[in-house]
Amino acid sequence: MILPSLTPFTLSVAPAGQATLPVIELDRRVIRTRYGRVRPLPAAKRQLRVSAWSLYQAAKKAELTRSFDGAHVDHLAACFAAEHHAMFRWNGGELRLAAGTTDHYETAAHSSRSRLIGEGMLLLAMQAQGYAFWDRFDVLVKRALRNQIVQHPESVKRAQAIRNKLAKRKLDKRSDFVIENAKSETALAEAKGSLLSPGTSSTIKADLSDALKQLAATKPLISPQPSKTFAVGTYLREVDDPHEDTSLIAFVDPEGREDGDLTVEFPRDWIRRGNYAAWLLGMGFPEAAAALRTGAIRDGVTLSLPIKRVGPRDYAYVVTGAGLNPRYQRRFMRDFRHHWPHWPEWFFFGPGRDALEMTIVGLRVDVIEAISRALTTPEEAPLFAIEPLFEVETAQFDGSVMPDGSMCGTVTADNIRETEFREFTL
Repeated sequence: MILPSLTPFTLSVAPAGQATLPVIELDRRVIRTRYGRVRPLPAAKRQLRVSAWSLYQAAKKAELTRSFDGAHVDHLAACFAAEHHAMFRWNGGELRLAAGTTDHYETAAHSSRSRLIGEGMLLLAMQAQGYAFWDRFDVLVKRALRNQIVQHPESVKRAQAIRNKLAKRKLDKRSDFVIENAKSETALAEAKGSLLSPGTSSTIKADLSDALKQLAATKPLISPQPSKTFAVGTYLREVDDPHEDTSLIAFVDPEGREDGDLTVEFPRDWIRRGNYAAWLLGMGFPEAAAALRTGAIRDGVTLSLPIKRVGPRDYAYVVTGAGLNPRYQRRFMRDFRHHWPHWPEWFFFGPGRDALEMTIVGLRVDVIEAISRALTTPEEAPLFAIEPLFEVETAQFDGSVMPDGSMCGTVTADNIRETEFREFTL
C-alpha cells in the first residue's frame, strides 16, 4: 500500500469569487466573407457563469494536456491560481481584468497567458454545450498514429504519408481540442482571444476567420470525423475600460463534413483516455497517466487515498499544497498591533486547524474505479461506463467540480481529522 505524499508547505491565496461573461454567436457566413461586418455586435444569447476555481481548473486541465513531463507537473498545477488570480475582478458581475493588467502583461507572457485563459474559457463554454471530455488535437493524433503502427505493421507507409501531410500544415493551422459529450459525439474546438488594452477594439472577425480556416484544415484529418466544430474567442477588458464592447465570449458554429483522403483513425475511447490521463498527471501519478493514454495494460499499484464528499458523490483526492486561510492571514498580518497578544499562540502552538488549508486535486470514486479497470484489465472501453454530471452541488465545497468527475479545491485541517481512506489500483 502506498500513501500519497504531501508537497512542501506554501502560502497561497485561494481563488474564490464568481463572475459572468456574455456569450454572443456570430454568423459563419459573415466571418468567412472578406468584407462582412460583425459590428454592431449582436445581443448576448446567454451569460456564462464562471467561478475563479472553475477557470483555474479548466486552465490547468488545458495545460496538462500539452505535456507528460513529470518535472513540470507541480508548476503547471499551481502557476495559474497562485500567480494570476489577482489579474481578474471577481465581484459576481461581468468578468473584467484588474486595472493595469494589460500593461503588466505587455511582454511575451501576454500572448502565453492570453492563450491559456482562452483555452480555459473555451473548455468552460463547451462544457455549457454538453461536452465533458477533451484531448489536445496534436497529442491525440500522435498517439493514434503510434497505435496504428503497433496494431498494423503493414500500415507503416500509410502512417508516414499521413505524417508528411500533417507536417505540411503548420502547428498554428491545426485545431486546439477534440471534445466529446456523453453520447460519444465528438467535435473540434479552436480557442482565440486576447487581453484588451483600454480603448482598443478586439479583432473578433480576423481571429474567428483564422479559427475557421484551422478547423476546416483539421477536420478531414481524423476518423471518425467530428460532427461539429466550434471557433471560440474570449476577450477580456479592464475594469475601467470605457469601450462600448464589454468583456465577452464570441463563438461560431460551422456545420458540415469534409472529405479526406488520408485520415488518422483513433480508438473510440481515445479522447476519454487523454482527458483522464492529463488529470492523473496533475494528481502526481505519471506512470498510470502514461499507461492510460497509450492503452497499455499494467499490474497497477495499490494507493490509499482520502475521500471527500461533494454533493451526493464521493471523490478521492491528493494534497498538492498547503497554506494559511486568507482570513487568518489578514487577522495576523494586516492588524498586527491589535492581534499582538495572539502571536505567542502562533509561535508555541501553531495555527488552528481551521486556519490551515490544503489544496486538493481529485476524481470521483466511480471514475477512478473505471480508470483502474482500463489500466489493469483488457475489458472493452470501461471509460464509457462513466456518466458525466453537469449539475453538482458545491455550495459546501470551496472548489470546482467538472462534469467528467475531476475536482480541485481546498479543505481545512479541521475538515480532515476523521477522513475516510479507500484503496485503489492505478
